Amino acid sequence: MPYHPKQYWERRLGQSFNLRGVGHIGFSESYNTWLYRRKKCCIESYFRNTTLKGKHVLDVGCGTGFFVNWYIQQGANVCGMDITEVSISKLKQLYSCDFFIQDITAPDYQPPRKFDIVNFWDVVYHIVEPKPFDRAFDNIASSLKENGLLLFTDWFGAASDIRFAEHVHVRCLDTYQRLLPQKGFKLISVWPLYKALSKHHLPRLDNHLGWLYFYLDNLLSQKMSRNNLSLAAWRYTQSNR
Repeated sequence: MPYHPKQYWERRLGQSFNLRGVGHIGFSESYNTWLYRRKKCCIESYFRNTTLKGKHVLDVGCGTGFFVNWYIQQGANVCGMDITEVSISKLKQLYSCDFFIQDITAPDYQPPRKFDIVNFWDVVYHIVEPKPFDRAFDNIASSLKENGLLLFTDWFGAASDIRFAEHVHVRCLDTYQRLLPQKGFKLISVWPLYKALSKHHLPRLDNHLGWLYFYLDNLLSQKMSRNNLSLAAWRYTQSNR
């Protein structure tokens, strides 16, 4: 059955508007809570000693609002964007932010304004086709201020790109290093996210061991995993194009 992103995510979030719905569907909601705790540790580490107060942030693929909430707590001005109606309608009830339904891969994309930060966590590897994938970064570039920051996750330590499922196509750092500098992006750093958590081959009986894998990741994640997600930060400047 062909993958249609909007229909897929409308159905999935309509059935599970929680961390399992936006996270790893193979794990329980309680296990996904540990994955999101690790994401929180990672982004807090990246922005340590950096103030986000007053910064304008675009959260692409805002889902259930995990990062919307985190950036608000840091004092940022947040705008949320998602491909699904269910996400935007529910988040409008929870937060007094600007939210809009939009596909970051759309040819007619128009950013609502320029942003200091584009938050693109756990979205890009769900863009499985080459042309929409390429166009997403053109649209992100058009959304950023000069010297703006792009944060997103993928399998940067992998040896090559891998298509896991109809809705998952992970890409290695070499792929991004060939593409993104042409669009004005310069790599700042890569932060390990998971080594034990979110292993796609973990037995389902391990669902209750999230606390252990969370502890191991906080202890051992000092370099990129070859078969798991990391976080990359990129700086955008028009002069790099």
